[in-house]
Amino acid sequence: MINFQINKFPNLPMRYASLFLLTTVILIASCKKDAGEGGNSSLKGKITKELRVVLSNPASAHGTVLGSEQNVYIQYGDNVSPDDKQDANYNGEYEFLNLRPGKYTIYTFSKDTNSVAVPWDEDHMVIMEEVEITDKKQTVEVPTLTVYDTE
Repeated sequence: MINFQINKFPNLPMRYASLFLLTTVILIASCKKDAGEGGNSSLKGKITKELRVVLSNPASAHGTVLGSEQNVYIQYGDNVSPDDKQDANYNGEYEFLNLRPGKYTIYTFSKDTNSVAVPWDEDHMVIMEEVEITDKKQTVEVPTLTVYDTE
């Protein structure tokens, strides 16, 4: 009786194996993860603050200091809004940990050097760098972000 059933459906186990293999391939292909949290990579960088007598005049620069306690934002991939925020430490350094491979935008805000700032919103000029993590367990150095101030 058992031999009869096996002979009656000889391809049944192969059909299940094919279906299982196809399902596994589809699931693995759909698990591609975009930029964001959940990985083993990191982005780190530094912020400096260039001091100027007149913000719109680069020739009036009279020193550079560390950008300590400056807010630094990160956007994952093509996201529009910031996905995370860090405060630079006392040395102007920051680090975003546990990231997956992908493209990232790192930015902070500076006093505007291009126009007359309005008193209620003088910190509205974006200082930005776009970087990419290409491998797992990679640490990418973000170019130094320089903000401007008169202090």
